[in-house]
Amino acid sequence: MVQILAGLITYLLLAIYCHEQYQEKVSIKRVRQLRIQIQNELRNSAFSTDSNAESLQNFKEQNDWHLYAKT
Repeated sequence: MVQILAGLITYLLLAIYCHEQYQEKVSIKRVRQLRIQIQNELRNSAFSTDSNAESLQNFKEQNDWHLYAKT
């Protein structure tokens, strides 16, 4: 039940975002674009705020899985 509700909420938020930003329905193109934008913002904030090399290495290791994911 929690997964269904989480999925529904996610879809509704995506629908609102797509409608307000692009005046269109949710599409896989927009979902991928948003995912990449979020990942880039996370990387930029992690690299700009972390001066500790160990923290950067941990961040890179946690996010290496998506390098091999097919979209």
